[in-house]
Amino acid sequence: MRRPTIIIAACICIILGIVTGYNYSFSPNDTWVVFGIVSAVSAFVLSAKLRVVPIFLCSFIIGVALITSHLNYLSAHGLASSVRHKVIVEGEIKGDPYWDKDRNYVFIITNVVVDGQSKAGDMRIKTFSSAAKEGYRVRVSGKIYPILAKPGYQINYAIVAIASMQQPFLVQAKTALYTGIDRSLREPATGFIKGILVGARSSLPPESQNTLNAVGLSHVVAVSGYNLTILVVLFQRLLRKRWLWGSLVLSLVLVWGFVLLTGGSASVLRAGIMATVFLLASYYGRPLSIFTCISLTAVGTLVLSPTAVIEDIGWQLSFLSLTGIVILAPIIQNALPKKAPLYSELVSITLAAQIATIPYLLYLFGTYSLVALVSNMVLMPFIPFLMLAGFGMAIVGMILPNTAYIIGSPLSQLVDIIFNFLNYLQSQKSFVVIDQPDVIVLLIWYVCLVIVGVIAYHRKPYSGLMSIQNPNELLK
Repeated sequence: MRRPTIIIAACICIILGIVTGYNYSFSPNDTWVVFGIVSAVSAFVLSAKLRVVPIFLCSFIIGVALITSHLNYLSAHGLASSVRHKVIVEGEIKGDPYWDKDRNYVFIITNVVVDGQSKAGDMRIKTFSSAAKEGYRVRVSGKIYPILAKPGYQINYAIVAIASMQQPFLVQAKTALYTGIDRSLREPATGFIKGILVGARSSLPPESQNTLNAVGLSHVVAVSGYNLTILVVLFQRLLRKRWLWGSLVLSLVLVWGFVLLTGGSASVLRAGIMATVFLLASYYGRPLSIFTCISLTAVGTLVLSPTAVIEDIGWQLSFLSLTGIVILAPIIQNALPKKAPLYSELVSITLAAQIATIPYLLYLFGTYSLVALVSNMVLMPFIPFLMLAGFGMAIVGMILPNTAYIIGSPLSQLVDIIFNFLNYLQSQKSFVVIDQPDVIVLLIWYVCLVIVGVIAYHRKPYSGLMSIQNPNELLK
């Protein structure tokens, strides 16, 4: 068995161990430790053909141990013990605060301390005062209640006091970027550009958010691997030929600076890990299977948040769409006209991601709008241009605050045209599919996808891959 195949299978075993440990309670004891040691030693003693068995068993045990230790830690240090008690909570505001539809000022705090004791997890705060900003450390009093949505716990009608107004450097940089955009553009362009640059979805007016949700474009203003890929590719193309080592270091700084700037959501964290693997492989000249990269990235994100594979729909859809792109996009692109290769590549990526995720979305929610296909194929090719133009307008707004609004007027008008088109698509109610496939149909669909993936995997390295999936092609 080839080494990449062993790595992929071991990663799958780790994920299966996490799922098993989540659904069935296991108590850590000496037997598990001995079993793990025996499996690890056997991997070195047995013949090459039999060696994979203890490797896979050991990987499965690692997955079980990972989720078990995580759940035990949450049980001992989580917020569940403080539910429905009036407490004093301290924490640092993460992400952009916003006003909800009920005129509550909402923000998330991290590094939570409840009545002087550090707790695992984040907490949502709802209050009436807008004095708190991202990066501030706040002291909150109120009762903690569990909620179904992330982050799982919330304080309503909270009394908030600011403990520290010192913002981290990255938050200050994002605030300066926001100021430049506000000076250069008007709504809905300001919120839209903030969204595609750093995922500030809350900056969009509610009607614009509803429009993007209705036409299947909410992912555009939620920070994702697409945003990060564009930044890394542009940066590498500028520096790689002149300064190889420096381009690697600066690109890694850019990648993880962007991850921290945007709050480290599951999608951007996945993109950051994958970009790092690709950059290192490209620098050292090592060919890297895209399937191996996806497997290692999935396990890497689960090490940080083991419950994501079960509880986080965003994580599930992210890897479904990514796998669909790798397997199906080259096939779709070969069937499209070759006259506009970049546009056909983007169209094939969009279609592949939709094919991989639509059945699961129907299974979860029972409805899907086909206008999402049209909106994605029309708008996605313009996103790199809009990101570049929006970043330029942010710089102009910081340097020329008095004339930035005039210079940014064409971009504001372009975004107006885009939203007029999206509003038209939103009005087409006849394209909504209402159906909910059962588990058997869902399994058949994804078994077929796996079979196609196995066939694609056994091709030569990079054969059939598009330029955005091949790091060597990406950086030319």
